[in-house]
Amino acid sequence: MRFRLAPTPAQEAVLEHCAHARFVWNPACEQRRHWRPGRESAPSHGEQSRQLTEAREEFAWLAAGSQAVQQQA
Repeated sequence: MRFRLAPTPAQEAVLEHCAHARFVWNPACEQRRHWRPGRESAPSHGEQSRQLTEAREEFAWLAAGSQAVQQQA
């Protein structure tokens, strides 16, 4: 079964936050999955926060989004 969204402009603005959260969530999960015994530990929360800051400096579209949403993701 397939569904198609037809969001209003206001809803599209909210969905943009979802795309930003997903953009930062995927690499964070990958970093955690990569860890195995004998390897360096996964990045700490502070390190991931620094990475997010760098990503927001590099991508203007990401910086336009809510930092709180991205930080929580």
